Amino acid sequence: MSPTFTVVIPTYNRAKFIRKAISSVMKQKSKDWKLLIMDDASTDKTRKKVEKYLYHPNVIYYRMEKNSGISKVMNKALSMTDTPYLLQLDSDDWLPKRTLSTIKKYIYKSKPKTALFYGNVKIWRVKRGKYYNPFLVKHKHFRNKYQFLKYNRWMVAPRCYRVAALNEVGGWDTSDKYEGRIMEDRRMILRLMEKYPVRYINQKLYNRTKHKGQLTDRKMKRRRNYLRRKTFSHYLKRWGNHYRAVYGYRDGYLVIKRLKKVRRRRR
Repeated sequence: MSPTFTVVIPTYNRAKFIRKAISSVMKQKSKDWKLLIMDDASTDKTRKKVEKYLYHPNVIYYRMEKNSGISKVMNKALSMTDTPYLLQLDSDDWLPKRTLSTIKKYIYKSKPKTALFYGNVKIWRVKRGKYYNPFLVKHKHFRNKYQFLKYNRWMVAPRCYRVAALNEVGGWDTSDKYEGRIMEDRRMILRLMEKYPVRYINQKLYNRTKHKGQLTDRKMKRRRNYLRRKTFSHYLKRWGNHYRAVYGYRDGYLVIKRLKKVRRRRR
């Protein structure tokens, strides 16, 4: 019988972090999982770090032929997934021991078509291999897709997707000029929320890191802001142009400060 979850770890040059991510899956209270490590053509010692885990029958390592970006990596992982749910775990993050068992309980409690399960996140700063000064980010339940469109805190995690819903919306979008390398998480959730409910679990289900390797330069911020504006405009138009976005900036990133109702002229 196939497990409930495929945990997908997409990775690129995270050799010094990836063992912690893998170990957190191996230590799950629930053993109802497969692990798919997707290497986006790393040039460091990722393969060597992963080898010690490949004895396990439920652990698979796949290396992309060339560096392709997160969305293409996730689409490849989706094509290799034969379980009902796919949970994305970034290779520099890790899961608490009860993440999968907790999500599984909520799957049974939720509407059958629920497309995404997510919870609260503990953020850890990392310097010279030491983890310190953690703080908890509590996410929220989104009453509608507009609430999520405006949401500008830490991205929701873990992102446990219903595989059938991912397939029905066509997987991750790679049609933009950056081929899906930026904002793949937000754009995927917007795709899903058009059609399906999502479920917030008010428990700590994910550990995320902040470290030097994640620093964003000005060029990347410009790219993100370009794609943010394109994404916001695309969905407001797609959803009927009922609202107009009032934009602003927070920490250098474009955000929707508020949505103004568009008044229709009577004929």
